[in-house]
Amino acid sequence: AFLMEKIRSDHQKVRQSEEALTGFITTAHDLIFCCRKDGTLLYLNQIGTDMVGNLTTSTDAVSLFGLTDEEGKILLARTFEKVTSRVDVGHFEMRLISPTAGRVVDLEVSLSTCGESPEQVIWGVCHDITERNLAQRELIKLAHHDVLTSLPNRILLYDRLQQARALSHRMKTRFALLFLDMDRFKIINDTLGHAVGDDLLRMIAQRLKNCFRETDTVARIGGDEFVVLMLNVADQADICSLNDKLLQELAQPFLVRNHELFVTTSGGICIYPDDEDDVETMMQKADIAMYHAKALGRNNVQFYNDSMDQNASRRFTIANSMRRGLERGEFRLYYQPKLDVSSDCIVATEALVRWQHPDLGLLAPTEFIQLAEESGLIVELGEWILREACRQNMAWQKDGMKGLRVAVNLSGYQLQHSRLVETVRDVLNETGMPGDCLEFEITESVIMQNPDYAVEVLNEITSLGIHISIDDFGTGYSSLSHLKRFSVNTLKIDKSFVRDVENNSTDAAIATAIIAMGSSLNLKVIAEGVETEQQMTFLRDNNCDQVQGFLISRPLPADQALRVLRAKCIGELAQGVDALKVQ
Repeated sequence: AFLMEKIRSDHQKVRQSEEALTGFITTAHDLIFCCRKDGTLLYLNQIGTDMVGNLTTSTDAVSLFGLTDEEGKILLARTFEKVTSRVDVGHFEMRLISPTAGRVVDLEVSLSTCGESPEQVIWGVCHDITERNLAQRELIKLAHHDVLTSLPNRILLYDRLQQARALSHRMKTRFALLFLDMDRFKIINDTLGHAVGDDLLRMIAQRLKNCFRETDTVARIGGDEFVVLMLNVADQADICSLNDKLLQELAQPFLVRNHELFVTTSGGICIYPDDEDDVETMMQKADIAMYHAKALGRNNVQFYNDSMDQNASRRFTIANSMRRGLERGEFRLYYQPKLDVSSDCIVATEALVRWQHPDLGLLAPTEFIQLAEESGLIVELGEWILREACRQNMAWQKDGMKGLRVAVNLSGYQLQHSRLVETVRDVLNETGMPGDCLEFEITESVIMQNPDYAVEVLNEITSLGIHISIDDFGTGYSSLSHLKRFSVNTLKIDKSFVRDVENNSTDAAIATAIIAMGSSLNLKVIAEGVETEQQMTFLRDNNCDQVQGFLISRPLPADQALRVLRAKCIGELAQGVDALKVQ
């Protein structure tokens, strides 16, 4: 009796232990399975049943090999072979395709065996690491992609550059690096806010991706700067075709939160191995070429060449000495007359800034205006130009040049500055100059970048009696619907249309159309860049209101400009300018 009781007690303990183990396996949060070497499943705990289905209700045997991809099948077969040979395989990762959940699950798997062949079975414990892998992939994406646009960032770009260099070196092919910077993008952030700027950047990123091939990499490396890695380019012509598509695509307006915005870009290109074979230096040279494109008037793309290195050094010197030059009074104003065609009399002058640099000599505005905009000094410099131009104009009027108007160029950064109108009022009050003797020249691309904001500011300016002229007209995006909204007095035909007007039918047609349009809208039209009598005759015959150019006079210092102003007539002007011999 004692022996039987002992047997029953031990049997009950074993049964309880088995039940506890079964309960633990069944309710475990990890998938636990048992299968044969061929992958046929013999047991699944509750988690496994939820993923795969109930084995007892399945009419056919369920194989683990049928629940994974091809890579998983190969991995399982190799691992099963090692496990059954008593080789420790540790743990490994595989993917389980869940037929019941309809999703793919990442698993971390540990295997063990029990029993001897041929009935040897394999037990596996699988931990779901799907969320962990998703988090890891997200972290990797964040580390290698721009958060705002989801484009590759600088880290991923450099990695792909290294790969492209290795491939091009092995295959003896070329690749190109295009450095892009959006023109005057800061104005949009400052006037409309960073939320609008961020939306616009996302739209720009999408357009850039659409412009290039799938094999190319479009990356954002910060702010409004983008870099494009173009693989397998044959020559510059191949690259130019992609650049033309880019400029055309970006020329289309962007509709952002009820704002119609226009964006242009400047770009620089460095080619491997023609220009450079080191990827770090390639970035620097593409950046140098981009700044060269900005110096040429923006909205263009330039290929790097060795001469640009000297320009970069010169640019650095200019940028570093600009504030000192402003403090020391090194800037000068030159004046170029505007002639009324019907009366042959000078009615206005345009104030053009020059910099008498102590080391580099007399600098044209193309060399320092862009740098002034980037550094923020354009506001201070622009205020000095405005005050000096008004002061000089009033001095001329007291000297007999009654009613003479002076034109001052207004940059996009000045236009968006909150104190612009207040500053203009202060200058007019200080100098005593009437508002109708002042004219602001604003390039077409500046006012069209954000037309709604431009309308508001221009209305305030014209309320002071100041005239507004659209400079470089015909090169931007203006339409009649926009011109009607602006408080504009004058359209200034860009010199590119005047240069060949006497022998190029297209330029002649454009110039004629602008003159006719200006007349129909009651706007004055002035042609700049007039250098020959043939150009003058054409413009006179087509009723252009005013002309400006070397035929009339070069830009001159104030004292020499006064002599030209007193001459008044074209014949006397020609003699006077020849005598001045001013560069």
